Amino acid sequence: MNKHLDNFERLCNKMQLRYGDTDNLVLQFKQELHVLKEKKVKALAAKNLGRRTVDIAAPVQMSH
Repeated sequence: MNKHLDNFERLCNKMQLRYGDTDNLVLQFKQELHVLKEKKVKALAAKNLGRRTVDIAAPVQMSH
């Protein structure tokens, strides 16, 4: 999903450059992008529910 959101952010930046910050389509696109990001954060939080914060923040790496 990160790649998906990154592509939308790049498209939003291109639209801003072409049409300006005050264009209705750009503003609507930004709003929809914000909603998608919030959904992603909520889904990630639900997925990590019940895990310790130490386990979430830093995955364990094997050292040999």
